[in-house]
Parts: sequence; structure tokens; C-alpha cells
Amino acid sequence: MSEVGKCLYLHDLTWPEVKAALPQVKLAIIPVGSTEQHGPHATFEMDTAGSREFSKLLGERLYPHALVTPPVQIGVSSHHMRFPGTITLQPETLIAVLMDVVRSLHAHGIRRFFFANGHGGNSAVLTIVTNRIRHELGCLAAWATVPYDAVSDVYDEHVKSPVNGHSCEGEVSVMLHLYPRAIRKDALTPGKIVGEVQARIDKWPWVAEGRFFDEGTENGALGDATKATPEIGKALVETGLDRIAEYLRDFMER
Repeated sequence: MSEVGKCLYLHDLTWPEVKAALPQVKLAIIPVGSTEQHGPHATFEMDTAGSREFSKLLGERLYPHALVTPPVQIGVSSHHMRFPGTITLQPETLIAVLMDVVRSLHAHGIRRFFFANGHGGNSAVLTIVTNRIRHELGCLAAWATVPYDAVSDVYDEHVKSPVNGHSCEGEVSVMLHLYPRAIRKDALTPGKIVGEVQARIDKWPWVAEGRFFDEGTENGALGDATKATPEIGKALVETGLDRIAEYLRDFMER
């Protein structure tokens, strides 16, 4: 059973406290974010803060069986590099970092790993890493972009912009609920979509083409963040917590 307000968050613990907790720990939750631009109305902490804060809430739901690690704060963001301030890792670097994190936790006796992803650009890496963990270490591993992968139905109820998914009304709403300090409320603005690029995407949606982010949006945002509300964010987060916690309870018992 979970205990309200209690979470095994590694940065809040001492090593004797971790040692005492480990016999009951069945799962490591590893937040993975990014340090990249999010338009004129959100800070570079957005993806990292979102994955971290969601993971802590998951840790409360799964206490005392889940250990939440500090977030990996830099991800694969080369497509955002034309916006000043973005920092990126090469995919092979992030793979190596995540595998080292898992090997460290494995050395402490943990055998199940869940990556709470906060950035779409990390997706290919996380697929590789979860398979490597399974094949090389013989452990169970999984990942999801949180809360979005678990709440597409709720998302579609609230987000109506035809082009969305980055610093849009959905993502900004989640942050207004989880971590509002990442949002500049007085600067909220719709994304400035580049029409000819979007027209090609709409015509051939089945092909994935490499491009820089500013080729599709002039200001680095998608959707319409002016429509974001904490209430929408709460609906997305709470539904996501319910669904992902249910999955992880099953995952821990396999």
C-alpha cells in the first residue's frame, strides 16, 4: 500500500536509509528529460521537471516498492540546436549514460527498471536501452513518455490544435499542474507554424523526415499555449498516474 506523501527519492536519502529500504524495493523509476527550448513561454527545465515530478508522484503511489532516481537532465535534442541555449547528447552518449545508471542500480540488487520519459527525442534511445537491459542483463525494463502515452483519450478531449505536442496547450497544462515555475504565464503564445512544411507533413504523414525544429515552427512552440489550464493538466496527470501505477504494480510482480 502507498503512504501519502512518502516517496523513496534517491537525492533525499542517505546511504543507510537506502540500505534499509532496498529489501522492499522491486523497481527503479528513472526520469529522463532534456535541456532544450520550449518556445517563448517555458523554461529549459520543462521536460526534466515534468518527468521528475511525475516520477515522484508515481513513487508515492508505489511506496515502499519503487526507488526514484534523480533525473537524467540532458537528452537527444539536436533538432532544437538552432534555438540558443539548447544542450544535446548524441544518442550513443545517452545510451551509455542510461546503461551505466541501470548497471549501478543492478549492482544494488534492483532487477526492474522503468524510464519515465519527458522528451520525445529520447524515444529511439529508450527503445534500444530497454531491449539491451532485457537481453544483456536479463532484467525487465520498460519506458513511456509520461503522462502522454497513457492518456491519449483524455488529451484528445482537451487539445484541439491540429499541430501540437511541444510547449502546446497539453504540455503547458501538465506543467501548470505539476511544476508551474517552468511556465512564463505572461508570455504564453500560440506556436508560429511554418505552413509549407506542415503541408508536406499532412500530405505524407507516414514518412519520418529529419529536420530542424525551427523549420516547422518559427518560435519553437506548437499548438496554442494560451488555452492551457491547471485543470486540464490535473486531468492528464491524475489519469496517467492511475494507469501507469496499475501497469507498474503488475510489472513489479512478474
